[in-house]
Amino acid sequence: MSSSSTTAGRDVSRSVSFRSVGLPAEHGSWSLVSEPILLGLFVAPSWAGLALVVAAFSLFLFNRPFKVWMGDRRRGRVYERTTVAQRIMVVYGAIAVAASLIALLLGGLLPFAPFLLAMPLLLVFMYYDQRPGRHWQAELAAPVAFAGVVAAVALAGGLTWIVALSLWGFMVARAVPTILYVRARLRLDKGKPGSPWGILLAHVAAVVVVVGLVWPGWLPLTAVIAVAILLTRAVWGLSPYRWRSSAKALGFLEMGFGLLTVLLVAVGFWMG
Repeated sequence: MSSSSTTAGRDVSRSVSFRSVGLPAEHGSWSLVSEPILLGLFVAPSWAGLALVVAAFSLFLFNRPFKVWMGDRRRGRVYERTTVAQRIMVVYGAIAVAASLIALLLGGLLPFAPFLLAMPLLLVFMYYDQRPGRHWQAELAAPVAFAGVVAAVALAGGLTWIVALSLWGFMVARAVPTILYVRARLRLDKGKPGSPWGILLAHVAAVVVVVGLVWPGWLPLTAVIAVAILLTRAVWGLSPYRWRSSAKALGFLEMGFGLLTVLLVAVGFWMG
């Protein structure tokens, strides 16, 4: 690449906001990330768990500036946003490292085990997320992997492995059918053809999985109520009787369902 091309790339300068580089653009990702964090802190609060949450959330935020920086570097260009993204990466990375060290001092190595289990899924996400366009592999791998935060916080808070993994399983049962539902709902509301049966089957499978986790006593009965509500929402939302909704409105509605889901499970633990 010629020096003039590089100079031209550096000369392209415009005002870069922190939001455009430092925060994820996908609104739905905020809900699916915050739900396992809230559930973990609600059912097993601890200082070590809080430190793990800060570290995990910092890594979640790290992905956006990293993607911007990597994309510009791959094209051989250095813009104002490239420099801003690099600085934000340093801040997020430093926070993640500091919070991880605090969690290690307070809770030991055990709470980090779920992150090791989630690592293959995170690698899948990073591979597909760096490619142009949207890929279902990235959209499913990320929330399943990040749902492991609830297991890490549960272990830091003194819960058993089986309960921690059950909480992780519950969050997966919440996240995967929801992603499929939102994609299908948006297609239908845009007038595009699509069959609801696969999405409804995924919700039924989620109910079966959660019942299997509740039956031995690893999760409270309210967890079944939560996924049953999500199934009912999907049945209505994919039916001809639904009202058309914008992506933004649907995102806020799903945030409400997510908060309700978390609170139902948390109340079940509190009452137990």
